[in-house]
Amino acid sequence: MFLSYIYAILGLSVIIAVHEIGHLISAKKAGMKVERFGIGMGPAIFCIERGGTKYCLCWVPIGGFCQIKGEEADNNDQDSYNSKPPWHKFMVAFSGPFANFVTAFVLLVSLFNIAGQQVGHKIGQLEPDFPAINAGIQVGDRLKGANGSYTEDTFAIIQQINENPNQEILVHIERNGELLDVPVVPKEVEREGKIVGLIGIVLAPVYQKVSFFQSVKMSFSTMGNFFKEFLLFIGRLFTGQLGENVEVKGPLGIIGIAAQSASISWISFLFFIAFLSLNLGMLNLFPFPPLDGGKIIFAFWEGLTKKPINKKVEIWVNTAGFLILISLIVYVTFKDILGFF
Repeated sequence: MFLSYIYAILGLSVIIAVHEIGHLISAKKAGMKVERFGIGMGPAIFCIERGGTKYCLCWVPIGGFCQIKGEEADNNDQDSYNSKPPWHKFMVAFSGPFANFVTAFVLLVSLFNIAGQQVGHKIGQLEPDFPAINAGIQVGDRLKGANGSYTEDTFAIIQQINENPNQEILVHIERNGELLDVPVVPKEVEREGKIVGLIGIVLAPVYQKVSFFQSVKMSFSTMGNFFKEFLLFIGRLFTGQLGENVEVKGPLGIIGIAAQSASISWISFLFFIAFLSLNLGMLNLFPFPPLDGGKIIFAFWEGLTKKPINKKVEIWVNTAGFLILISLIVYVTFKDILGFF
């Protein structure tokens, strides 16, 4: 499990690095001087200077930065951020999220082409000291129903198990093409203040091979559905219509989920990293300073008015937004920590 957390941290670091590399490339293409570029946060382990940019690797393996001349200061030199036209500023801001979208697309196409299309779930892991392993359920079995009710919706079966703590139920499984009925008594467990029944199984996806062109089509469809669901989530968030079971995870919570997916299979882990990359891109496009979306709004405003934003006002707004974001991150991280106990 320790290695799973290492993979999770590395995966998160990679997609953040990809995001910052997008900013780096577009800034240099626009003739802006990138003063410092770093992978990680905190003190630098080492730095090297190339082409006027100091490249650093930092001790804290999560995060990154791309410090462009004049972006956070009132500097109008020819190679500064402030001296460039709004179109260049837009491209620099958008290039980070765009790099995340491209990364997610490449990952999804590769994974769909290698693993195939997900067509269901199988049991990928059995927890010790839980009823499933004692009842004879095996890794690789597929859940087909419970108490005489058959369905392909694995999560509906799990819900039925959850609703029957300490009560014997008949779980229908498929093993090597044969249907079996296994009596099992779900163990009573308290989860998030509720009593539920668990039998101690971890699900793993089942895939079916597809062609390369099908994998491309599926990737576009998957990303389109993600963008749609993300926007619906934002809408429900601001209208107070989120369900009680919806949780917002901070960095620690994300690493925990990534580690769990890594413990199931590398396919599950890379799918999670692809969706995490999409999330990072979409979150950064949110029109709130100092996120990339806030910078895009400033660039559009400058393009419409034909006047540059007052730099002091921009710095003040970005600082206020940064403090709000840090406060939110601290809050959700604190909730993540409480969730471990």
